[in-house]
Amino acid sequence: MIISYKEFNPSPALQQYVDKYWISSFTEAPSHHLSIQKCMPLGMAQVIIHTMGRDCDIYLDGEWTPLPDAYFVGIYKDAVTWRANCNAVLFGMNLKPECLMQLFKIPVSTLFNDYTDISNFLNKRVNTMADKMMGLSDPAMLIKIAEDFLISRLKSTNEERTYLEEATNIIRIEKGNISIDSLCKRLYVSERQLQRSFKDMLGTSPKTYTRIIRFRNAYEYIQQTKNDKVSMADISYNCGYADQAHFIRDFKEFAGITPSIVEDSNMQFCQVAPKYALS
Repeated sequence: MIISYKEFNPSPALQQYVDKYWISSFTEAPSHHLSIQKCMPLGMAQVIIHTMGRDCDIYLDGEWTPLPDAYFVGIYKDAVTWRANCNAVLFGMNLKPECLMQLFKIPVSTLFNDYTDISNFLNKRVNTMADKMMGLSDPAMLIKIAEDFLISRLKSTNEERTYLEEATNIIRIEKGNISIDSLCKRLYVSERQLQRSFKDMLGTSPKTYTRIIRFRNAYEYIQQTKNDKVSMADISYNCGYADQAHFIRDFKEFAGITPSIVEDSNMQFCQVAPKYALS
């Protein structure tokens, strides 16, 4: 099976809300086996649309379950296994999780380590956006539909930023290398306030979100330096881990595999449905 994956930056007007757009396609003869994928937790919420229909399954509780045509994905803490059929095309919007409420009126806390069909939220405009994408595979057309919808949603949002939004932004800028105490001091809030806000809005603690973002940075660093054969000690140091053992322990917790498997494999970085292609 031939797998194509491309990422696209949002327009300047949406950079505060959107991390990336992406499109992934799977092509091969119909008799070919389904392509098994393993997706990593990267600290983003997502909207994913299977533009050619329901061609993907997710592996849950020991069995394969069909994924919806269009669905929201919350912040994931665990790696997820899924598979794509031939001729599948997936379009995704990686959203900064604190913005899911602003753009879609959905608290991302309700989707922690989970996903849900778009139709579960009775918002006709969201369903209309997904319907417009069905049957399309051209990235420019899909991005235009997404951006037109998101910009229209911004007109009804409150632009005033909260300390939760500032906190998640700082964590991402610092690549997860900031203590909760330092974060609270920069925001002039108590740790109790911050803990409550993260739990209520994101579904997880600020410490867990910080660790997920640091893991993401480490994974991307491995991908970027794979050909240079960088040591585990170097990765640990450059990504802000206290030591190599701490790095390996975190990596295994979030990825479900050791960093050495990633280094030695042909694993391709992609953020498809709750994120990596294992060919």
